[in-house]
Amino acid sequence: MHSRLLPSLTCFVMLGLCGCGDSGAAPEKVTSSESSFDAGEQAFRSGDFATAEAELSTAVTAGALQADLLETALLLLARSRIAQGKLAEAEADLKQLESGATAMDQYWLATAELLLKKNDSAGAKKAVAEAKKVNAKVELPGPLKGL
Repeated sequence: MHSRLLPSLTCFVMLGLCGCGDSGAAPEKVTSSESSFDAGEQAFRSGDFATAEAELSTAVTAGALQADLLETALLLLARSRIAQGKLAEAEADLKQLESGATAMDQYWLATAELLLKKNDSAGAKKAVAEAKKVNAKVELPGPLKGL
């Protein structure tokens, strides 16, 4: 069942990233999605990655986030999963962003974190270099500072 949902979710996410999503969502659905996003972002910032994953997943799957929030939610969702060792799920999240992210520096940093967690320090260094190509002033998160 999961394999049948992934193509639909990917298409849905990409439509949202392109700004072609359901802009006519009910106001309460938008408010609920944004509340989940806010709670997930706060949980991520405080290091509660399990709560961040739950809240951000809810926000993403609700389908009512604006494109910029959706992109940030997917990045934070991937990073939350990386922190918990859920590497396959994080990789799937990042796959949804690889061709449509507007903040490619952040995409590359999340990719570097994933590669580092997979013990691919050479790949992580390359991803950090890509992030720096996009934004020379990008700030590296803790685990990447040593690269």
